[in-house]
Amino acid sequence: MKKALWVFGFLGLWVLAGCVRPQSAPQPSAPQAKSNRVVLYCSVDDVYARPILRDLERKTGLKIDPLFDTEAAKTAGLANRIRAEKSRPQGDVFWSSALLQTLLLAREGLLEPYQSPAAQDIPAAFKAKDGMWTGLGVRARVGVQHYVNPAQDTRAWIPGLIEQLADAHQVGISNPQFGTASDWSACLCTRWGKERTLKFFRTLKKTRVSVLPGNSVVAEKVARGDLSYGVTDTDDYFAAKKQGEISILSLNAKHIEGTFIPGSVALLKNAPHAENAKKLVGALLSVETEKRLVETMTGVMPLRPGIEVKQPELKTLSKAVKNAPDDTAKWPAAWDEIREPLAEILLKD
Repeated sequence: MKKALWVFGFLGLWVLAGCVRPQSAPQPSAPQAKSNRVVLYCSVDDVYARPILRDLERKTGLKIDPLFDTEAAKTAGLANRIRAEKSRPQGDVFWSSALLQTLLLAREGLLEPYQSPAAQDIPAAFKAKDGMWTGLGVRARVGVQHYVNPAQDTRAWIPGLIEQLADAHQVGISNPQFGTASDWSACLCTRWGKERTLKFFRTLKKTRVSVLPGNSVVAEKVARGDLSYGVTDTDDYFAAKKQGEISILSLNAKHIEGTFIPGSVALLKNAPHAENAKKLVGALLSVETEKRLVETMTGVMPLRPGIEVKQPELKTLSKAVKNAPDDTAKWPAAWDEIREPLAEILLKD
């Protein structure tokens, strides 16, 4: 009996051993496909930016995830988001409709230097020497008036006209804490000095200037006749011209005192998709993209020579771009000087 039990036990172990197969060595997993995703923070109006980005996706194979901001906040809103994400960046590229916030981000160490080969023919005045940013298209800051009678059209530039606007009534400007109005204020301070600039804005305040939430609102109110004068950007001027009666106050390049504000493209520091980001930067800064921007966003002028400007009112301004002062590097320091007193002058009762 014991012998039989021993035999059955041996056979049972032998059967179990046959059922337990030796574990095979782990097979290497298939390599994952490389991500083509890139995150773009963009303050260019989405109605113009989205078609361009769709074309760039087709041409580059990238999956571009854009994040836009409101008209009022514009570049400042996105720049503040970049600052908030400093310890854990979420974005890769910043395509700004203006320049000042890009300059401030560079100073704060939140941008990565990158000189794209696509930007070699962009003039030196419109790109950082250290590669922190590169210009893409440019708009002019212009004085505008409600245009009623062609015989009263003041197309001859009067030197000092921007300052003369301060003595006029029914003048509108956009909030100087945001968007290109802050670029304009920093530029004036750079070229005029702090005291002259603050005097200009104090005079505007005394004449009850309307501080409005955006340049488009300024242009629209002038076109409707709600305001007699305003300071806005060339793209907003052309948009308002379709809706009402408005004209640019200055067209004489010899005495242009306005500001040329380039759009800017920058690579964010520690971008999660760095290689894709560089690819997108190159695509944005291509000749084809700048040409498309100039053609579709009326009021934007090219930085490169050879791209045609079709609007007669822009031809004189466009020719003056090449002579724009190369002083953008001074704008952040000027903004530091003027930001708080400017807020006290214009935004407090």
